[in-house]
Parts: sequence; C-alpha cells; structure tokens
Amino acid sequence: MAETQFKYDVFISYNHADEKWVVGALLPTLENAGLKACLDDRDLIAGRKAHVEIEQALKASRALILVLSKHWFKGEWTQFEIDIAITRDPAGKRYPIIPLLREAGIESRIPASIQRFNWIDFTRKDQALAWKQLSDALGNPATFKPSNLQPETHWFYGHRYGDLATFTGRAAEMQMLDEWLANDTDNLLLITAFGGFGKSALTWQWFNNRVDKAKWQTAVWWSFYEKESGFESFLAETLNHLGVEVKQSARLQLNDLLEAMRGTNILIVLDGFERSLRQYGRMDAALQSDDEDADIDPSQRDCSSPLTETFLRGLSGAGMKSKVLMTTRLCPRVLESADGKLLRGRREEPLAAFSPEDAVTYFHNEGVKATRAEVIEACGAYGYHPLSLSLLVGLINADHERRGDIAAVKNLEIFEDVKARRHHVLERAYGSLAPERRDLLSKMSCFRGSMEYAVLKKVFPSPDLDKTLLDLRKRGLLQYVSPLLLGEGAGVRYDMHPIVRHYAYDRFTDSERKETHKDLAFHFIDIMVDVMPMPNRKVKTLEDLAPVIELYHHMVGAGNLDEATLLYYQRLKAPIYFQFGSYQLAIELLRALFLDGEDAPPRLKREDAQAFALNELANAYALSGQPRRAVPLFIRGNEPDEKSGNKKGVAIGLGNMAQQQLDIGALNAAERNLRRQIDLCRVIADEFAEAVGHLELGRVLSYRGVWQEAGENLLIAQNVFEKAGPETNFGSVNLSYLALRDMLLLRLDTTKQQYLLSALNFCRRALEWSDNTTRIVREAPRDYIRAYWLLGAAYRANTELTLAEENLSKALNLCRQINAIDAEADILLDVARLRYAQGDFKDAQEKASEALVITEWSGYVLQGADVNLFLAQYALEQEKDKAKAKQYAETALKLAYCDGPPYYYKVAHEEAERMLEKLK
Repeated sequence: MAETQFKYDVFISYNHADEKWVVGALLPTLENAGLKACLDDRDLIAGRKAHVEIEQALKASRALILVLSKHWFKGEWTQFEIDIAITRDPAGKRYPIIPLLREAGIESRIPASIQRFNWIDFTRKDQALAWKQLSDALGNPATFKPSNLQPETHWFYGHRYGDLATFTGRAAEMQMLDEWLANDTDNLLLITAFGGFGKSALTWQWFNNRVDKAKWQTAVWWSFYEKESGFESFLAETLNHLGVEVKQSARLQLNDLLEAMRGTNILIVLDGFERSLRQYGRMDAALQSDDEDADIDPSQRDCSSPLTETFLRGLSGAGMKSKVLMTTRLCPRVLESADGKLLRGRREEPLAAFSPEDAVTYFHNEGVKATRAEVIEACGAYGYHPLSLSLLVGLINADHERRGDIAAVKNLEIFEDVKARRHHVLERAYGSLAPERRDLLSKMSCFRGSMEYAVLKKVFPSPDLDKTLLDLRKRGLLQYVSPLLLGEGAGVRYDMHPIVRHYAYDRFTDSERKETHKDLAFHFIDIMVDVMPMPNRKVKTLEDLAPVIELYHHMVGAGNLDEATLLYYQRLKAPIYFQFGSYQLAIELLRALFLDGEDAPPRLKREDAQAFALNELANAYALSGQPRRAVPLFIRGNEPDEKSGNKKGVAIGLGNMAQQQLDIGALNAAERNLRRQIDLCRVIADEFAEAVGHLELGRVLSYRGVWQEAGENLLIAQNVFEKAGPETNFGSVNLSYLALRDMLLLRLDTTKQQYLLSALNFCRRALEWSDNTTRIVREAPRDYIRAYWLLGAAYRANTELTLAEENLSKALNLCRQINAIDAEADILLDVARLRYAQGDFKDAQEKASEALVITEWSGYVLQGADVNLFLAQYALEQEKDKAKAKQYAETALKLAYCDGPPYYYKVAHEEAERMLEKLK
C-alpha cells in the first residue's frame, strides 16, 4: 500500500488513556502486515511546535485512523487532528478517515463530521470481522493474514512456583493433562486434592514442559496463594498482559477477558483456587488447615465474589476457544448442577497420591540407599502422600548417623491412622531441627505468603542464615524461587507449603507469635513511611498496597488491633473502597479484627471503635451483595449508640439495616426500623434525616402494596428535598421511588395508562435532578442507574422498545462500571423482558438466568421473586414445560411471601398465585 509520496501508511489519532490497546494490539497488527504507522509520541520530533508537527505528519500519511472512546472526545489534540484531516479533504474521497469504535455507548457523542464516515465496530465479539474491515478500508484485503489478527503475545506468569529439580513421575497425570488440552469438549479442568498431594507441582511442571507454545501462544499462570492475588487482581493483570485496556470496573474487565477468551485460544492456569471460596476467603488462609473428614457446608464452596462465579459460568457455551486448568482443594459449587454433578464442559480429576513406582524412583533420584521393597514399605505407611515422602527424604538425608540410608527412618513410630503418621513425620522433621532453625522456621511462618530473601536478611540477621535456609530447603520444609524465574529486578524468594506453615506457626506460643509479628510490624512501618507517604497518590494497583496490608496483618498478629483499625481507616479504606471497589479484600481485612467470630464483638478497646468495625464490615458485605451477613452486623453496630443515647447515630443505623432487611425480604423489621428512625428524627428535630426515613419507608410500603401511605411518605420526603434543591441527590432517589411505586401499580392493572405516564414523568425528573446535582456538587452514579433502569422499564411497558433499549443499556453499563451488584439483577430482568417483547427469546432466557444467579448468590428475595416469575412465564410459553413453570412459580410465591401477609411482596405474590392457578 505504501507509496513514495507518503512517509506513513496511516496516522493513528487516539487519547493516551487508550494507549494499551493502541500499542499492544492495533500497532503490532498494522506493522506485522508491513504497514508504517505514525504515533505522535513516537514519531514526532521533540522540541518543535506540536501543532506544526501533527499537521506535517497528517500530510505525510495516506490515511487517518480514529480510535474512538469516551477519552477521545476529551482530547484537545484529537479534535485538532480530525479538524486538519477534514480541512485537507472535506469530501473524504482522497484521504481515508477510518473511525474505530472501541467503546460501546458513545455513538450519540460522535459529531456529525465523523458520523458521515462508516466506522468499524471493535466492541463486538467478532474481532476477526473488525480486523478484516480495517484491512479492506486500508485498501488491501489480503494485508491482515489470520496470524496477524492478534498481536504476538508471550506467556504471562503472574507468579512463579518454587524449585522443581527433583520432580518425579506422574506420567499418567501428565498424559491426562495432554489429552484434556487437545480435546474440544472440556473448557475447564479441575485438579482436586487436599494439601500435600502436589497439585501445584504437577501443573507447574506440565505447564512449562508439556504445553506446545506454538499452539498456545498466549498462556497465563496465576496463583491465588500469593499476597494480593485475588480474582480482581487476576483480571486486571491478565488484561494488561493481553494488551486490553484495563477499565476501572472489575465487571467490565470480566466481560473483556471473557471476550478475549472467546476470540482466541488462551490457556489459563488458576493455582490454589480454593482461596477464592468462602471456606478459605480469609486473611489468615495460609495458616488454615484442611481436614479431609470435615463435613463442609456446601455454601462454603461458593465463591467469595459473584464476579468469580460469573467468570466460571462464562467459560461454557459456544465460541469459547480458551481453556482453564484449576487446582483446588474444593470444587466450586457453581460448577455443579442441583444434583451435585458437574455441568457440561467441566471435568474434575482428583489427584491421588504417588504410585509405588513413582515413590521408588523419587527416593533413588534423591540418593536414598534402599531396595524397592524397603521404599514401598516406608512410603506405604504414609499412603504415598507426596509432602510426607518429601519430609521423609529430608529426614534421611539429614540424619547424622545414617545419612542417605532408609534405615534412618525405620524406627519412626507408626500410628494406626495414616493421617496421624503424616502428622508424625512432619513433627519429626520439625523436631529434628536445631533449636535456632526451628525458631527461624516458625518466625517465617508469620508472613502471609512468600518472603523476599532481602527482607529475611534484614529482620532475621544471622551469619548462619544462608546455611539455615539451605538446610530447610533440603529437608523439604522450605521452597526456593530463583530470581531467574521471577524476572528482571526480582530477588530470591522463599515460600512454605501451607501444611508446613500451619504446623510451624502452631509450634510457637502465643507470646512468641505476638513478639515476632511485632518485630515484623516495625520493619513494614519503615517501608510504609519511606515509600507510601499519606496521602499516597502513587497507588495504582492492589499490589501497591502490599506493604500496608502486610503491616496490618502483623499488627493484628501482635494483638495491636486498635492500631490496626486506625491503619485501615487512614491507609486502606479509601483505595480499597473508592479506587478499586475491592469489597472482598475489605471483608478479609476487617474479619481479622473479629478474633472470636462475627457473632462476638471485635476485640477493640473502645465501643466507638467496635461500632466502626461492625459497620465497616456490614457495609463491605452489603456492597459485595451479601445482605444476610450485613444485617446482624448493622444491628450490633448500633448498640453503642443505643447505649449512649446518641439518637442521630441510632437513626442512621436503623436506616442502614432497614435497606438490607428489605433486600432479604424482612419487611416487618425493615418497616419497624424505619418508623422508629422517623420518630427519633422528629425528637431531635432533624427534618432532612426524617425525610430520608420517609423515602425508604415509602419504598417498603410500595412493595407491600400499601399504596396510599407509600405515596404520602414519598411526597413528604419530596417536599423536603425540593426545599434543599439539587445540592442533595436524594431528590433524584425519591423521584425514582415514586416511579417504582407507579410501575408496581401498573403490574396490578396494565390498563391504567396514568400509572405508566406518571412513572415516565418521575423518571425524567429524576434524571434531570441528577444532572443538576452533578453540575453543582458531584455525580452520583447509583442515582443514574436507578433512573435509567426504571425509565427503560417504563418505555418497554409502553412498547417504545428503541428507547427502552437505550436506557436499559445505559443502566446496565453504568451498573457494571461501579459493580453495583444490588441493582444488576433488576436491570437484567427488564432487559430480558425487553428481549421477550422483541422476540429474541434465547437472549431473554439468558439474561433472566444471569439475573437468577445474582439473586440466588446474594439472597435478594424481592428480585428473586420477580426473576422466577419471568422464568415461569418463559417455561410455560416458550418451552411448553408446565412442570418447570410450576417449579419457578412456586419458588416465586415462596420468596414473595417474605414475613407473610401483610408483610409480603404483594404484587409478585399475587402474580405467582395467578400463575399457579393457571397451571392447575
């Protein structure tokens, strides 16, 4: 395509907020196809006037690509670039201008001067089509070969496993993994086993030595055992590696990752996935033992975050080209059907112990002098448990009298129970250490995860440190990660198997543990002061908070819970809540203050600090979609204010708990608390807080079907908010609640057009109010979400489907941008209703099913009733399955019952009754 009169084939106009995609995907694809592209910050000459350089570069380019996103419209230079291009060729005949749509929902913002050019949609799933259209637009349909559709990528190691020079055997398991990777039926494989069976070692060895890198050019290894390695960190880091823009919302990141996984074959290994389950979702998970005989409640196998469950569900279905290998102690319940069987496309392979032959090979490779029979006799006593065998080898090779001879362990006490034998060999391995080495191992167990050698050298100074670390490695008690594996700039790291860590930690007395945590806290205080001044504007990722979280961990371990609480408030709360929205991390950190469990108060000295911790944890649960866990904490968090007579504090607490009680269908308690809130506000003459109480009471009464009183309360509130004006966002909230009341009334009688017209009016006013609040004070995204949702629902009810689509799309996009899980199911349900009206029944069922997952995971009772009603209708009308429809309708009836009439979800309850009557 290149011609002599043009220096560049194409000039790329983009905002630098989109640089990752431009540099990571667009530019390599163009250059791999032999095209020369001009980027302003790379190709323009520094020191010259920018506008002159840009104009010259545009003249030297045969075509102009516009990378359109919300950021593009904010750029001064991007506007200048398009103005120059249009001035150069107003008709657009000689100088191709090619807009690339990189973000959905911005079409209305594209000016008419650009709208006249056909854009290429890079927001859809079919990326291959978009690349072909770009090739065609640049004048050579053959330019982009299939191999160039995705830029060359490399394997990404989010974390590294320790040294495996002595890895032995597992031939059958390796073959099974090879076959799984080659098949077209299972997208997800689970390797399950309790601790010490070698799940991580097996998958690490296979990943690095058996996977064909020519076929799997893009691969990711991620370990949830590492610090700050939760699911949200996995999303952001993986997308960054793939060259995909990392949006601020984890929900949008999830969509982008699933889209990338459908577009190309990516192999992802998720090691230690149990850390993402409720059973192990704790800050001290590294010290948590697993009991093979424990009767674990099935709910403990739920993911700690609904995002994680959405990811696992998204791995199935047509078009998924990628594969995921998971190692975990427990199978996530989301992967099972109601009868406990794995869903289609999922496969579980329990990892057994070593085979006798593998054990013999391993012992001989380690230089142990023994016959085959002697090895089998010794190893059989421990059930061929890999970790136990590693410790046995360590004992043999460290024995002073019979070093390297299996006779060194023949006198070990053999218990009747195999698990007791495994524990005993660990006990012997620990006990055989010199006292100072036992002490170091237990001190190292106080860390949350892997440890840098430089840190160990500083906090545990000893001339024998290197010898001690080497000895612990040889004995199988410590793992070593080479800096060659970790990459440039990394240092040596050490880690411990969770079973070893738990045992070593338990060997310390309480006072010894506290003293060690105290010493480590001082080290991390120094780091925090040096590199993280307050306020710290350098925090870009959760990993940047690692020193502060480590300090928090050691403060808690040292028993300094009050200081830890202050640290959380000053250093962690703001970035975790407002910057990252990482509510699950907040839960893990705050739960550490509740040493006696969440049913008891946190061990803090002052009652106001206890109330703070209780309310913070309750808020974290509420925002993460766990209202049932939030309610009891809100109740207890209110007790200090009740005791001290702080009526305003009590009123606020009552309002907080009532909102969560409404979500779980506790309508009686919610109404009682809101009426008391209103009474208290009258006593202290706080008119505004009283109005907030009326607002929420109006919503509760609307769901109960007490229409007149609901309207009266909402109008009382609106009068107060009107006086305050748009400086308060509550006017928008209340107007949306008035619209909600009308939409519920419309469900009782669809012929009453006045309800629909009234709802439309209230929604428009709510949006107008939010616009004014945004202009005067700040944006309140949740208010826009609520108003767009209800406006879209009203347009759908009025058969204005295009407007319904527009507003529901806005609501859903904004909802996912801020991860407002409490609103998502309602919006998805109305999108499902819209699809049903449009005749797209498949998508209607998919959207409703997605909403059902949220309501079931979170326990949202009222939303769950509505979703089940829709699915009952779908089963009856589209699937002609009366039994299935009846099951959904019965579930809806049960959910809508709440506390029983009159404290029930009236509209949904009556709809369910009518449906069941129809099904008789």
